[in-house]
Amino acid sequence: MRCLASLALTLLALKAALALAPALTLPGQAVCPELSSSEEDSCTISCVNDENCPQGTKCCARSPCSRSCVVPLIVPVPKAGRCPRVQAPPAPKLCLERNECSRDDQCMENQKCCFSSCAGRCMVPTTGP
Repeated sequence: MRCLASLALTLLALKAALALAPALTLPGQAVCPELSSSEEDSCTISCVNDENCPQGTKCCARSPCSRSCVVPLIVPVPKAGRCPRVQAPPAPKLCLERNECSRDDQCMENQKCCFSSCAGRCMVPTTGP
């Protein structure tokens, strides 16, 4: 019983802290995480939409008959345009370059993370066909 009371107080404190925290702007789209098999059995509704949830959480369907506030996954949104074509070297050679990126959101402004013959580089994308 003491453990449940402690958990309830902790959750209330977390809810209050999230309500006071400034909004986070993360590069990407917030999506609900996948259901785990243990979550599919419960049938409780603790939210109807994201406005019913504390800041930083999202109202997600946890089973066909339940919804609850959960911390969402942030999925990076790809930037517009395509990576420029890169000339393949005439003969294979040892790549001494290091990756400077692995995703578009790691590049500044409108640059995309592109493969540059042997490593990831931030490049200005092409927009034509």
